[in-house]
Amino acid sequence: MGFSVSVKRTFAASHRIEGYPGLCARLHGHNWTIEAVFGTDRLNGLGMAVDFHEIERWLDPLLREVDHTHLNDHPFFSDKSTTAENIALFFYRGLSAALDRGQSEGLALRQVSVWEMEGYRATYEES
Repeated sequence: MGFSVSVKRTFAASHRIEGYPGLCARLHGHNWTIEAVFGTDRLNGLGMAVDFHEIERWLDPLLREVDHTHLNDHPFFSDKSTTAENIALFFYRGLSAALDRGQSEGLALRQVSVWEMEGYRATYEES
């Protein structure tokens, strides 16, 4: 059980999926949506699981890395395809590292979802 909080943000970027047998192999772009979901069993003295602005402080540097870029040029994707699944992994790993550096005892990153357009979502989570 417990509490879940999430922050949803967007960024714009181009990519191409090398070797894809269709249009996605061509250069194209999306207005991507990212949702990060955090959970905890306890609330702080203000009655919050975590301040939404704290999550933004962790998420914004990652968004700046990829916003208005060509994702295939980002070092994270040097050995990975720029699929929504791998973009979710990029954000999950970055947010996990930020959470490890922070002072958010009892807070866990539950999952990161990525939409490349409405109706098309990939989610990464660890057990």
